[in-house]
Amino acid sequence: MRTGIGYDCHRLAPDRKLVLGGVHVPFDKGLIGWSDADALTHAVIDSLLGAAAMGDIGMHFPPGDPAYKDISSLKLLEEVVAKLINKGFRVNNTDLTVVA
Repeated sequence: MRTGIGYDCHRLAPDRKLVLGGVHVPFDKGLIGWSDADALTHAVIDSLLGAAAMGDIGMHFPPGDPAYKDISSLKLLEEVVAKLINKGFRVNNTDLTVVA
């Protein structure tokens, strides 16, 4: 069994959608980022990659890469889980805390 810890934060800004855990949260501001800036999903991705000693989210999905502009972070999570499975890992559980 392996354990990973993920952490992510983004600043709020007007004219952005607020997405947390793949859910659109009705609010007048959203998080700044290259993808959809879903900080909750990004933290999950980093914890999974860390547990598998596979780097971090920026290594796999670098900011500035046009392929990931405004992409759903759930899509990135799907790709990470597929990479983990290909390496022989499986996700057993996650524990998440949001501080706002």
